[in-house]
This record gives sequence, structure tokens and C-alpha cells, in this order.
Amino acid sequence: MEPLLVTAWLVNGYAASDPWSPALEGILAYWALREQMGEEEFALGMTGNRPVVEAELPLAREACEGHWWWCVSSPLAEARTTFESWTHRRFDDGPALAYTPETVRRVLTAGGPYKIYRTRHTRLVTPWVRWHAIGDAAEIRRLLARCHNIGAGHAHGWGQVREWAVEPGGDAEIARFRRPLPIAFAAAHLERLGPGTEMVWGIRPPGRRPEQRTMCFMPEMR
Repeated sequence: MEPLLVTAWLVNGYAASDPWSPALEGILAYWALREQMGEEEFALGMTGNRPVVEAELPLAREACEGHWWWCVSSPLAEARTTFESWTHRRFDDGPALAYTPETVRRVLTAGGPYKIYRTRHTRLVTPWVRWHAIGDAAEIRRLLARCHNIGAGHAHGWGQVREWAVEPGGDAEIARFRRPLPIAFAAAHLERLGPGTEMVWGIRPPGRRPEQRTMCFMPEMR
């Protein structure tokens, strides 16, 4: 394994809900599991009705006090401009009147399957987004060959990848330290860290799994 520079050349830009997304390890895990499990079993796993399977990725690992994670930085991009947009989900009254039994007097929209919401997305207009990583270039390139979108909003045209580049010349220090890090590990390497904040974060994919969430140092991403 060697330090690598992984670049997604974009058609327009991408959308993210936070400065540390999209995570390259999450993108690689998606395609690795889809290949490993097959389309049907992979789709069933996405419903939550299958045991969690963690992908083996072509990346180096780091470990500290019971946690381990992949050696890949958070995304780096030179945004030409940024702006916010919102995704809305509303309860559709028309079909409800046609299909809801007459005995139903009230539909819960504060939670459950009919919950309404308003989600904010930050759109970054940029020609590229880049990650520093320590890994196997050939295998990373092979997995990414099937990936044509990154980030949120791909159904609306955001995050379209024109070309992937996986090249030598990455910075191992950036791959190891410019990413969310467990507090204990960060405390032992303060001289290598810049400004940041602390919050609970999923240290490796799948990031929503409770066992993989811990208090982390979150580097300031510019």
C-alpha cells in the first residue's frame, strides 16, 4: 500500500450535509459490498433486515483503544461558490383521501412512515473533489470505475463524476490526520492537528451503527 491521491472530476459540483462528507471509505464500501453480496442480497441488506456486513477495503487501517478506521482523509475541494438548497417531504393529501380507510381520522406526520421534513444541503460548485489515502491503487481504481455519482442529490444532477483519477503522490499525514479521529488518538497527536471541534461521529462505514460511533475530533475543513 502507498500514499495516493484520489480525485473525482465532476460535471458541476456536489452536495453534502457536513464538511466531512462524502467519505471515500463509504463510497468504496458501497461498491465493495454490492459486488461481494450480489444485487438481491445487497438490496435486502439496505432494508435493515440482514446482519450488518463490513466490507474489507483496499485501504490501510489505524487503531486506538478498541476503535479502528481507514486511512483516508475527509474530502478536499476548491469550491468556486457554495449555496444552500432544501429537500422537502410533504404528506400527499390527494392519494390519502382516495386510499385511506374512512375510519382513519388523523395521520401522524410528526414521525413514522408519513413524517414530513425539510432537509438542508450545502451545494459546492467545483470541478473536483479529492481525498488523500493510503491503499492499493489498482483495487481502488477498479471499485470506483462503477461509481458515477457522489454526495447527495444525484437524482437532481449533482455529484456526477466525469472521471476518476487514482494516482501516487498522496500525503500520508493528510490521509491519517485530516479526518474525524477518536478523541484518545487525537490527544496523542495534538502537534499534527490543526483547529477543529468535537462531536459524536461514525468512525467507519456504516457510520450510523451505534458500535462505530464515538466522540471524535473533527478537523476544520476549508
